[in-house]
Amino acid sequence: MSFASMYNEILGVAGMSLGLAKTRINEAFEAIQNENIWSFQLKTGGWLAPGMLGGANSSFLSPGTISVQTFTDQITGDAVATAAWYGANQPIITQFQIRVPYYSLYNIIAIGGNGTIAYATIFTAGAGQNPGTYVVPVLDNGGLGVGGSVSITVAANGTVETAPTLISAGSGYTSPYISFSEGGTPATFVVQQIAVLTLDRPWMEPAMPPGTNYLAYQAYFASPPGFKEWYFISDYTNNATMDWWTYSQIDLSEIDPERTDFSQPEYVVPWGIDSRQGSSSYGCYLWELWEGPTTSLPYTFGCKCNWPALVAPTDTLPFPLTEELVKLRAMEMTALWSESQKGTDMERGSGANWQFLSVAYNKEYLNRLKLCKNMDRNIVDLYFTRMRRTQAQEPFASVGGLMNVGS
Repeated sequence: MSFASMYNEILGVAGMSLGLAKTRINEAFEAIQNENIWSFQLKTGGWLAPGMLGGANSSFLSPGTISVQTFTDQITGDAVATAAWYGANQPIITQFQIRVPYYSLYNIIAIGGNGTIAYATIFTAGAGQNPGTYVVPVLDNGGLGVGGSVSITVAANGTVETAPTLISAGSGYTSPYISFSEGGTPATFVVQQIAVLTLDRPWMEPAMPPGTNYLAYQAYFASPPGFKEWYFISDYTNNATMDWWTYSQIDLSEIDPERTDFSQPEYVVPWGIDSRQGSSSYGCYLWELWEGPTTSLPYTFGCKCNWPALVAPTDTLPFPLTEELVKLRAMEMTALWSESQKGTDMERGSGANWQFLSVAYNKEYLNRLKLCKNMDRNIVDLYFTRMRRTQAQEPFASVGGLMNVGS
């Protein structure tokens, strides 16, 4: 049984189209979820806060420096910042937020290049090449970039062991590359442009000249698709429960408007919908972890989330919902809709007593709903039932195996 079998069955209603039939089925499916708590809605997931970009350091800053002009949405990094933004040991940079100390947090929505060369790295070291130092131009695959060059050193053993040294950054590059052949098996390289970050809104702070320090860390985290409500959010590392009910963004604007409180986060504060194009959590609700999460820690949560809408003809319903249940709810909605069309639609079936049918469908729906809820009750109860302990539990933190006495 499938989505197709459900919408095909209600296509016989007067005035019903294929698109409207699909809509009615999904409306009924969502209504059933919103009116009850089902085991398939109970989700457990987690976040991994990556901490400050570049890791902990004595200056409490992210690697490299930046520049940005007021009223633009482009931040340009230097070579060190570029390397950090493309670093392999971090999640993609578009999941981070960026700021200059004491100014606002901005979402990063894209990363690109400014056409000049930042650095080159070794992709393969080659073998049997002629030892020596060579100055090599940087070419552009399909672009008009010119003027870039690097120095490459082949060691006595015929391999390239150190990354090329940048001599000239050039300009106008689109897809830079190095063609290098000095005997044997040539070494190959990856050429990186100076990185430019695109922000989610124009920079509304003073202009920042080249050499400006910055902070990049992830402060906003997405709840799962279809999110309805939290049941718990836990910091297992510190044996702590996260508070998502106390503060709003208005509260934080009074308590910590500059967001300069950095510690182990204790609060999860609603922020807004993720509107970052291309984001893996686009359209989901974002939550701010406060105080600022500048160290890498995992968090585990439990919540209620609606099942995604049925799309493909072969899509099926999750247990314990049945097609009969959803069709009855859809027919109830359809009967009310048909009743509302009387007087404007006098086609076949317009004389039926749709109000009576709606009541009849509702009675049958409630009977089937009770059976489905009975099948699901034990699983749902296991999620919420408290277990009685026969002896006291010691407060315990998983880091170092030490007791957490709180603060």
